[in-house]
Amino acid sequence: MKHQPLHQTTVFTVAYLLTLLLLHIPTSTAFSASVTNTNTDTMLTRRTPDEVQLEIKDPVDPTALTQAKAILDELRATDSSSQQSSSCSPTALLSVAHRLGDIPKDTPNSDTYIVTPDRCKAAFDSLTEEERTSLLNIHGRVKAFAEAQRKSVVDVEVDIPGGKAGQTVSPCKAAGCYAPGGRYPLPSSVIMTAVT
Repeated sequence: MKHQPLHQTTVFTVAYLLTLLLLHIPTSTAFSASVTNTNTDTMLTRRTPDEVQLEIKDPVDPTALTQAKAILDELRATDSSSQQSSSCSPTALLSVAHRLGDIPKDTPNSDTYIVTPDRCKAAFDSLTEEERTSLLNIHGRVKAFAEAQRKSVVDVEVDIPGGKAGQTVSPCKAAGCYAPGGRYPLPSSVIMTAVT
């Protein structure tokens, strides 16, 4: 089948419709006047860079940010003076945890944030059968994925101009894990962090 050349008016109409689509102007509004309209109304208002204001929103609520900074300052305070340290004070951590209810003062061993294996086992044993089964299933799934993921992370070294670049995967002796508790307990976060 041989194609006929397009008439110039057809090309203009197609270009006009594409422009309307790009500018998000409904065609019913656009066609209220003739396509051959020589209207000189401006569809877009020109703006200079000085007339454009960037709207940068702060993603963090100012009150929450102030409160979080105060807690961090409290955690970094040294026990001996008003100077701040770059590390966290264990005494301050327990104080904040008690105040916020993450470690209730009336629980046994509330003077530490380390949970012993015996306490972990007792907590697990106190769960219902359904809760234990759910945790074991989640653990199995996360562990299977973590093992597969670990196999993909290997030592590598490549030649680059001027030397070599690479990565080495090394085990560490100990690691910490944040366990969301208190008002918003999230066992899945603990499993995903501890198992991987």
